[in-house]
Amino acid sequence: MSVLPDRGYAWPRVLRDTSLIFAPADSLRPAQARRFWLKVALPNPSHYTEDAQLTVLPNLDNTLYYLDQNSRTWRTRRAGVAVATDSQWVKGALPLRLPAAATTTCYVRVDLGPRAARLSAVRLQVQLVPAARARRADQFSLLAWLVALAVLGLLLLANAHAYLRRRDRPTAWYLCGQLGAVLYLTAYRGAFKQAWPGPVFSQRLLPDGRSYAYTLNSALMHLSVVLLLLGLVQLTRTYLGTRARLPRLDTALRYGLVGYALFTLAVGGVNLSGFYLDQYALRLDNLLVLALLGLGLATAVTAHRRQLPLARPYLLATVLPLLGVGLAAGYHVALTVDNDGNLLPHLALVAHVLSFSLALNSHLQYLQHALLATERDAAALALDIGQQQLRHREIVLQNSHLQAALRADHRQQQAAHQDLQQQLEANQRELASTALYVEQKNVLLAALQGQIRALHKQRPDQEQALAGLQSVLNSNVYLDEDWGRFKVHFEQVHPRFFAELQANYPSLTPHEQRLASYFHIQLSAKEIAALLNIDPASVRRAKTRLYKKMGAADLLAGRAATGDAPTGE
Repeated sequence: MSVLPDRGYAWPRVLRDTSLIFAPADSLRPAQARRFWLKVALPNPSHYTEDAQLTVLPNLDNTLYYLDQNSRTWRTRRAGVAVATDSQWVKGALPLRLPAAATTTCYVRVDLGPRAARLSAVRLQVQLVPAARARRADQFSLLAWLVALAVLGLLLLANAHAYLRRRDRPTAWYLCGQLGAVLYLTAYRGAFKQAWPGPVFSQRLLPDGRSYAYTLNSALMHLSVVLLLLGLVQLTRTYLGTRARLPRLDTALRYGLVGYALFTLAVGGVNLSGFYLDQYALRLDNLLVLALLGLGLATAVTAHRRQLPLARPYLLATVLPLLGVGLAAGYHVALTVDNDGNLLPHLALVAHVLSFSLALNSHLQYLQHALLATERDAAALALDIGQQQLRHREIVLQNSHLQAALRADHRQQQAAHQDLQQQLEANQRELASTALYVEQKNVLLAALQGQIRALHKQRPDQEQALAGLQSVLNSNVYLDEDWGRFKVHFEQVHPRFFAELQANYPSLTPHEQRLASYFHIQLSAKEIAALLNIDPASVRRAKTRLYKKMGAADLLAGRAATGDAPTGE
């Protein structure tokens, strides 16, 4: 392999101008030129024509010039990580055909890019791989990707169906992680750069000849890791209920996830701006992934040690996939950040999805049992509520009957009370009429007595007869049978009055008992004087003597003084 710095030479001059000297070299000096021509001799000792893939490092932007044996014309192929039209899975590979038992000379123009001037030298490497072997590697990689996608897709559809039926938050975050896994494997396979090889946002050339470019495939790979970790962290938090049960670890998980997302956003922004930062950030990126995975595993172990619900199946489901993903991240930290097509990410992510699918199945079974228990409790509660409602209606019915009975009883009491009130009013009227009758009769007797006294003065000879008549009239005043009627009506209004008066004051005479009854119904001295046919002064004196006599009896018996104390009229 020999090298010629490019001074703006056209291809025909490079091919025919013998003054241009290709010198043997194992590295390129960017200080000499930004582009170089390489003259490569490729022997084929086989007796058969072979197809091969030529890769020249650095491979930012390489153009192959080779002679087509069929048409005997020179043809060109352009490839490289910074070439927007290179849609190969492994960008930079240059396919060509080597004639049998011959040495093929081809030319490669190597473009180091605008940032190569910062390097003192870039090592040259030439790799020639049989096309059949490259094709087998590509087919194997494609098969592994398709199998992984099939497994992930089937689980994605099954869990999406389960989520649509139940709307479970852990299932939703699991689907987010599955989507991230599908996106990551697709970007890892290079499917996005095959579909959309451009644009190239930033590029980087290293002194050892390796070249890198930040494309849409790179951005989607970073996004897929964020989605994968988002699903994993949120699944851990919602599955184990860390917010209420493990608040410190929950806070660490949340801040770790946010920190990684911000880091990825910052790195992606720098890469998209034209400066390739992945060279410095990828190892740190993988270390952060390892730290977040370790935090998730520590959370699962802590939950299991505290015997939280479903912690055991979750821990069992976590160990294997986190170990696989951790090994993939550790591989990129310790060995290389390049995508060399190994199957570790495929195995890790498929194990991750399968294990967490089993954990979700345990979670759904737990929820189903809890739902059945809740439904049984709800049915028992509904039965109890129904019984309580029946009892309530029974009590309401009983209360209505009781209220109806109380209203009927109240109406009966009101009727009885009205009857008693009417009887009392009738007795009062009867008592008043009786007293009035007695009063009128005594007035009449008093008039008769006056007439008798007048006759006594006119007829002294009839004094004895008139005296007898006077005695009869006086007797009628005090012993009239109307007193009996009055007493009957009085006892209807004031029952047991005379019985209690006789029991408490046995020394009272009938005349004094009569006076006491008059005083009790609060007749005036004039009214009592008219009833007894005496003057009011005599009534007052009799009242005073009566209450003194009753007071002495109360004092002797140790009772409180009678309430019917004499008052002045």
